[in-house]
Amino acid sequence: MKTAEKADWQTSPLSSKRAAVKLNKIFSAEESKAIQKGLIPKEMEDKWFIYWENNTLFFHRSWTGTCIYIVHFLPEGNNFRMVSADVNRNPEQYIETDDNRDIKMISYLIDSSPA
Repeated sequence: MKTAEKADWQTSPLSSKRAAVKLNKIFSAEESKAIQKGLIPKEMEDKWFIYWENNTLFFHRSWTGTCIYIVHFLPEGNNFRMVSADVNRNPEQYIETDDNRDIKMISYLIDSSPA
């Protein structure tokens, strides 16, 4: 599977209307390598374009290119710790307003992405 890069999809930057949420989860070296591959949508049902750049994971809606999450990681030896996320709070782009639901969604998307 090709590693996703920003240039692989048309994207727009994260809105200035945003919230910062704290995260705290460690990923092993093997898990981190899988996360860093990202996700390039292959069919209409794939709702996310995800790519890794500079210890940061970017989540864009595949149909619109709208940035919803920017997740920040810190290296810890061979592992990576997920430490925080910037979350889109522009109601014209994303209607969720509950930080806890976004934290759960970020974890779900990372845990369910194909390796």
